[in-house]
Amino acid sequence: MARVTCAGETLYTDGSFPGVGRVLAAHTLTDTNWEDVKLDTFGAGLKVLEIFPSIESPKAAQSALQLCEMARTFPTLALCVVSSDLPCALQDWRSTPGLAQIIALSTFRSPKFVSSNGLLISSGRFKGLCARATLLVDGSGKVLHARLASDLMASLALDELREVLQQHLIPQKV
Repeated sequence: MARVTCAGETLYTDGSFPGVGRVLAAHTLTDTNWEDVKLDTFGAGLKVLEIFPSIESPKAAQSALQLCEMARTFPTLALCVVSSDLPCALQDWRSTPGLAQIIALSTFRSPKFVSSNGLLISSGRFKGLCARATLLVDGSGKVLHARLASDLMASLALDELREVLQQHLIPQKV
């Protein structure tokens, strides 16, 4: 269980957030074509999972644009955003300029993905949604970087993620 905040409200999550070294279970998520997919669908390389409550949150597009900028430096990186939104809403959101390279995935058919990774908000007005987090996983699902945001509206801290990526991938000049 973790404690997070949003607009001054204290919220709690169920479960245990995955630490570095843990292997994520092979859960199925839903893509913007309403197809069920597993993370290994996107290749054996590294994947960033930017997880947030909803695409309607003010930080969702801002975070995604920051990650897209980073992905230009690491072109082999699969960039996934994960939320509880319906696939059609994610598809519309993904059509925002600058977000086309993002793989948008929904947890609406996969509540176990959220609960088994300690991301399920279990209290307050956001109960039932995903907490905000960033995970970097390798091709086998092993967690290389994990950051659970202490506040759902906090800016994304990319420095640590960039350092881990530089250890595992060769940066390209932009």
